[in-house]
Amino acid sequence: MSKNLWKSTPDWFEPWFNTPEYHLLYGHRSELEAIAFVEKLTEHHTLLTREQSILDIGCGAGRHSAAMASKGHTVVGMDLSANSIAKASAMHASTELRLQFVQGDMRNIASQFAPDAFEAVTMLFTSFGYFDKEEEHEQTLRGVRTVLKAQGPFILDFLNLHQVKNALVPFERIMKSGIEFELNRRIADGWIEKSIQYIDSEGTRQHHVERVKAFSPENLQTMLETVGFRSFQTFGNYKLDPLVKSSPRCIIVAH
Repeated sequence: MSKNLWKSTPDWFEPWFNTPEYHLLYGHRSELEAIAFVEKLTEHHTLLTREQSILDIGCGAGRHSAAMASKGHTVVGMDLSANSIAKASAMHASTELRLQFVQGDMRNIASQFAPDAFEAVTMLFTSFGYFDKEEEHEQTLRGVRTVLKAQGPFILDFLNLHQVKNALVPFERIMKSGIEFELNRRIADGWIEKSIQYIDSEGTRQHHVERVKAFSPENLQTMLETVGFRSFQTFGNYKLDPLVKSSPRCIIVAH
């Protein structure tokens, strides 16, 4: 075990998200799960209507972006990780006419896209809350509001802090394709943290610390209101059931 179990850097996500081990650890999340969630969003008449232009921020390997494109939407998937964008482009090239992937930083989307460029914006699977400075989170949300057309939905999918506190597993080992990951978890100093240690394919011990701000549903809604969002809906899982304290997710739809 590393002597500096919780040592991290402000931009921890840049090197970690570009490693093959990141995709290995989280690769079990299926295309079918993404398709089912997008189907629910599409069925809900106030969320994703037919044939919208959508920006999917923090798209990763593109499973949600591809699912939305399959419903007839025109989708831009954006991610900071060059490896994720390359993987998404390779996996979903057959839908390239209505789906494209671009590398970009969510803090700078207002300079990357034109105002009112999209009819909907999504930020799924805890792609928010990584930054040390609170103004960076606010800057990101202001950027979303800038590129989103009036009355368009912003769908923010985050952890439900109440359930994280109740269900936290402090330590576990996970074996994936011959690599053993040692995972330590804690909530400390306003962060939800996961320390990840493993030996890579070249025999080198690696250590990454994921850190996500411990935002409650109330914190998220307050930040959204601060930058001008209104008309909130909240859901607690990917079936869009109501948000309660035991819900696994906090999904907020703001207009």
